[in-house]
Amino acid sequence: MTDLSISGQQVLPPPACTPPEPFRITTNAPHQMNDASLTPGRKKLQKWLGRVLRIVITDGRVLVGFFNCTDRDANIVLSMCAEYLVEGQEPRLLGNVMVPGQHIVSLSIDEPDPQSSLLVQ
Repeated sequence: MTDLSISGQQVLPPPACTPPEPFRITTNAPHQMNDASLTPGRKKLQKWLGRVLRIVITDGRVLVGFFNCTDRDANIVLSMCAEYLVEGQEPRLLGNVMVPGQHIVSLSIDEPDPQSSLLVQ
């Protein structure tokens, strides 16, 4: 290895990178995660945390990103969000987005189609 520093010490290569951790869900109320008294709607929302949502808004745009949170006004926060103006066009990457509930036309979990899998059976 060559000497790359001014001080005369050898510079070592960086250690092998470890794979990144999967998307992890955190909550401020862990005691409520499996609470039997939660309404069916709240249970469904908790199951959706961390999943990819596809939201169509009133002006026709489609937003796709990881579901982070919502509030009583039905506002939704997505992370790593992409905006599609026209179906099939290249998306615009937005990052973190708050979608006002009053502008949401439809909402669905964006799951890959099992028939479009790249694996050949």
